[in-house]
Amino acid sequence: MDWHRLYIPLMGATRGIHVIWTTYGTWLPGDRRGHWSAMLDLYGRLKQAGHQLNMPDAETHSRARSLMKESPKELTIDDIHIVTDILGSYLAPGSPGATSCHACAIEPAHVHLLLGPVGEPIGTFVGRLKGASSSAVLRRPGNHGHKRIWTAGYWKVFLFEDEAVYAVAEYIEAHNTRRGLPPAPFPWITPI
Repeated sequence: MDWHRLYIPLMGATRGIHVIWTTYGTWLPGDRRGHWSAMLDLYGRLKQAGHQLNMPDAETHSRARSLMKESPKELTIDDIHIVTDILGSYLAPGSPGATSCHACAIEPAHVHLLLGPVGEPIGTFVGRLKGASSSAVLRRPGNHGHKRIWTAGYWKVFLFEDEAVYAVAEYIEAHNTRRGLPPAPFPWITPI
């Protein structure tokens, strides 16, 4: 049972959803930055579920890296443009089934989105964004050796207060400005 279905109605209306996903192999369990991933034992079996901050662990990181099916993937500038176009085709106002996107940062190793309420299960919506963008990036000649662009899964945080939505928007916009981009660099971003 998805606990969100039980818990969210008690919290009030969803004001926004912060969604994050990473490129394949760029933030593994045991990462030096800490991680929210599941932890693995020496045999690659799950020993601890995610949903809590796990501290860096060189042994776990080494084991996770040995289980990878291909080399890590970082998006090139051309890949980022493709991801931007695909996300825009789903998030632009007036697109079929569009949901509002209040902030977005697309970086070589991860994507941040601040979405308005979504009219379907969030996993279905994010899966469509990841699947379509992955397929488009994999069609590029420079990516023929890869079978994966994104890691399995994603992180989501439901926001119930306007202050939280504004704080997350500022956080995502800072990702863009530190790279020399405008805070809202995509024409399909809907102001809050």
